[in-house]
Amino acid sequence: CSGGPSEGSEAKAKKSRSSRSSRAGLLFPVSRVERQLRRGHFAERFGARAPVYLAAVLQWVTHKAMDMAGKISKKSKQQRISPSHLQMAVQKSSVLKQLLRGGVPRRHGRAVPQRQRVASPSKKKITKSKKR
Repeated sequence: CSGGPSEGSEAKAKKSRSSRSSRAGLLFPVSRVERQLRRGHFAERFGARAPVYLAAVLQWVTHKAMDMAGKISKKSKQQRISPSHLQMAVQKSSVLKQLLRGGVPRRHGRAVPQRQRVASPSKKKITKSKKR
């Protein structure tokens, strides 16, 4: 007599919970990003994947900036990253410079696809002009 209602709930209780950040393989907190999106009133609605994507982008930008600043601090034979190292890293990277300036970086070497026009019947009435 297996398959009772109590066995199903036990199986669900034994299942370990995992955060959305760990499921996405991120270090940045997805739940916190979602909370900030909701509190910021940026939009009435947004998809379930939006905070995951935004957390991934924030993590990538942070990783790139810290990686470059770490290399700069090693060159200057210092053990700690200072704000000036971060500033130099942003100035050296064209992508970070453009992001922090407010622009959207474009990928060089990749053509932007253009929308193709689809032939559709015109709505204009063809009128015959009378010659006099």
